[in-house]
Amino acid sequence: MPNGPIANFDQAIPNFVSKHVRKYYWRTSSATQGPQMQPCVLEGFAAVVMVDVSGYSKLSSTLAERGPIGAEILGKTMKDYLDKIIHIILLHGGDIVKFVGDAVIFYWKIPGTVDTSGSEQDLARGEIVLKACNCCLDLLTQLGTYNIDIPDCSTKELRIHLGIGAGKIYDIHVGGSPGRWEHFVAGDAVSQLSQVLDLAKAGELAVSHQALKWFSCVMDIDTVNIGDYDKRCILLSGLERARRKVPPPTPTEHDELDLWEIQTGTLNIELYKTFINHSAIFKLQADINQSKLFRLESSLADLMSLYELRQVSTLFIRVGSLSKWEGAEFIEEAQQAISVVQTALQKYEGSLRQFNVDDKGASILAFFGLPPLAHENDAIYCIKAGLEVKDKFRDIFDHFSIGITTGVVSIGGVGNSIRTEYAVMGDSINMAARLMMHHEAQESILCDEKSYNLCDRDFVFEKLGQTKVKGKSKPISIFRPKAVSTEDSQARRANIETNSSGTLVMFGRHNEREAIINALESQTRADTSKILTFQADGGQGLSTLVKFTQIEAIRHGCCPW
Repeated sequence: MPNGPIANFDQAIPNFVSKHVRKYYWRTSSATQGPQMQPCVLEGFAAVVMVDVSGYSKLSSTLAERGPIGAEILGKTMKDYLDKIIHIILLHGGDIVKFVGDAVIFYWKIPGTVDTSGSEQDLARGEIVLKACNCCLDLLTQLGTYNIDIPDCSTKELRIHLGIGAGKIYDIHVGGSPGRWEHFVAGDAVSQLSQVLDLAKAGELAVSHQALKWFSCVMDIDTVNIGDYDKRCILLSGLERARRKVPPPTPTEHDELDLWEIQTGTLNIELYKTFINHSAIFKLQADINQSKLFRLESSLADLMSLYELRQVSTLFIRVGSLSKWEGAEFIEEAQQAISVVQTALQKYEGSLRQFNVDDKGASILAFFGLPPLAHENDAIYCIKAGLEVKDKFRDIFDHFSIGITTGVVSIGGVGNSIRTEYAVMGDSINMAARLMMHHEAQESILCDEKSYNLCDRDFVFEKLGQTKVKGKSKPISIFRPKAVSTEDSQARRANIETNSSGTLVMFGRHNEREAIINALESQTRADTSKILTFQADGGQGLSTLVKFTQIEAIRHGCCPW
């Protein structure tokens, strides 16, 4: 039996966008044609929350050592946790704006200009901060610690920490041709989040002093359980003894429009699709079609439980000059940034995942290898796109950085029948973020060893040695792609050649070649036969390495199979 109503494509699509997007375009659409889609900034007051999972980086790094099965375990573990987090957020009326890796950004908003003030406005603002606090404390009570049971894994629990900011906020819509639209939030309330979240340890809730100011309009601060006090925030530990200063508000006919009152006609469905990444639309339709093919009655919850593993290349871009949002004038730069990226993604067939803003700037995440756009070697297309973005960004922005990695990721749904998303999870995504923030990536590109091994004949690389990154116990090798190789295209595609004397020449894979030759030399000195086995993820040039081993084995007097 299906776990809920049978999934229908048109009915499922609205669940992939925020309430803000659905309400805004429902109000601005006419009966016969949609709104004129264009970049826009919508001001308001909001209590903004970020809930972040502690222990995710360590868990993803540990499971990455298990190969593809590790990515699948990570995806399913995080789905179970995030599903429960999303459920509580929606019960409290929060609007989920972004799923950012292992974090969720959501808010309660009062639309309109924020510069006005008065007793009614102050009370209304205080009430939504109170809603945010109640939601966060409920999350900590029910899901502050989440036990996991993964065999032979040192991580036994995941925890959350939360931050609340309140103040002026901008709902920003950028994008359009040649790609899709993106909705994100920025402004003073979002800037507060980044500051206070770092001060909240696992199991704690940090509230900015700006949010506390509005909270005090409706609640007696002396009756609130405050765990600690800092010049940037307070740690709120409970509201069990809290007393109100004013009676709770009574619902009126002017209250927010409920989602179930929004008509999801053909016009709105097509509009919502412009805010959803193409790979999510493709997977949703493919999963529904597959269910029909096998005559399975699947609900949306059932479809969200269908996972697949893919080797993808991750392109993570940071634009530091977009860290301050003080008005609508910054939208032009944001639109320039996303236009440059989407032009490169269209050219090299990548998928835009998201555009987000925090105190460190704008971050743009894209993937190469997600369905339906997958190629024999997506790392090549990813680096080509990165080089094109880098060259164009140098003429526009003062501070930017790019990180590129390749690895196996898990693709599957999180959420429920009200708000859902296809999450892409894997250690290689975390590593792309780490490389993007590395000082060597400033106004340049850094890539990992896996991407380098796949593309070392296609590009000119600068080898930068090894560096320590968060989440890895050992240093990792980093490389800087500088330009497309000018060698003959056929030679670039070959990883193994012979020189004029007929001797085998293999490019790259120095550590692997040394290990193979040492093993063969050891075999020639041994009294008994040994078996040499190879294991690697798909697309890593395994067949080329086997060919090299066979030729070297014959040269050493061994018998290759």
